[in-house]
Amino acid sequence: MILNVLILSLIFFYKDVQSKSSIDTSELVKSNFIEKDISKFFKLFKNVCEKKLLENLEKHPSYPKLGTKYYWKITCEKLKTEKLNYSFLLQNFRVKKLSNKEGILTGYYEPEINVSFKKTKKFNVPILRYNKYYAKLDRRKIESSFKMQDVLLWTDSKIELFFLQIQGSGIGSLGGGGKIKINYGGNNKKKYSSIGKFLKKKNLINGEINLFTIKKFLYENPKLTDDILNHNQRYIFFSIDKNTEKSSVGSIGLRLIPSASVAIDKQYYPLGIPLILHRVSDNKLIPVISMDTGSAIIGRNRADLFTGRGIEAEKIAGELKEKLFIYVLVPKD
Repeated sequence: MILNVLILSLIFFYKDVQSKSSIDTSELVKSNFIEKDISKFFKLFKNVCEKKLLENLEKHPSYPKLGTKYYWKITCEKLKTEKLNYSFLLQNFRVKKLSNKEGILTGYYEPEINVSFKKTKKFNVPILRYNKYYAKLDRRKIESSFKMQDVLLWTDSKIELFFLQIQGSGIGSLGGGGKIKINYGGNNKKKYSSIGKFLKKKNLINGEINLFTIKKFLYENPKLTDDILNHNQRYIFFSIDKNTEKSSVGSIGLRLIPSASVAIDKQYYPLGIPLILHRVSDNKLIPVISMDTGSAIIGRNRADLFTGRGIEAEKIAGELKEKLFIYVLVPKD
């Protein structure tokens, strides 16, 4: 009986949000939230409310359609004093969607790559800091004409460096247990191009295309690697930090929390605003905060979920490709 009610309520929710741009959060009580996601979400929400949300909201082109500063300020104050659970969402928010079109949810993570401070026969691929000299150069030109003064570290794999650049930050393993944090440090202003789409168009990979199938193809076809990687002219630069304990900082300027932080298109969503990701495959609703951006994350219904650090995070991010809808949590007047 309970199962039947849940199924019916999910069907009702799905049909209702398809037809409305703004709905009441009473329907959220029927959703399948995961408790740990709720706690991470509220932890991040409190931090963002205190430091970034109000400022970003007021500056965004959408203001005040996603709530006025007055009502957001009231909501942020409530986060400090009230019990944070499902009821808090139901009592304080309505849900607004910006598009009826189905979108895509992917994942990103903090990769770990082998690095060295010294160039050797093995470690001969440079990890570079930003220099305005590179501003209009493409990937191929940067790799052939970089300045030694801009080398932060050396790594042993052009392929692993490429995917570090795709993710935007990560961890460098120095050997002997030593590690160093590699943070995003800028880009060459070139447009991002997906090598996955390129491989599919050229019929070079049969079947599913994801992080693992792309890596497998590149390692098995070293003669093609440079041409394939150079298809994406966008080049990412880095900075380094000895503190490896804390996670990466998103575009918002605050630390990311796995499973609660998401990259979005800031043209449509202010950084710091709370969202609900509606995963179509199982009707699960995932509460997140818009914390980051990405060159491949374009459109109202495009989101990239931060999955964390390590092998498990890589597995989840590498295989994550789900249909979704995105809803904004907007304070009730």
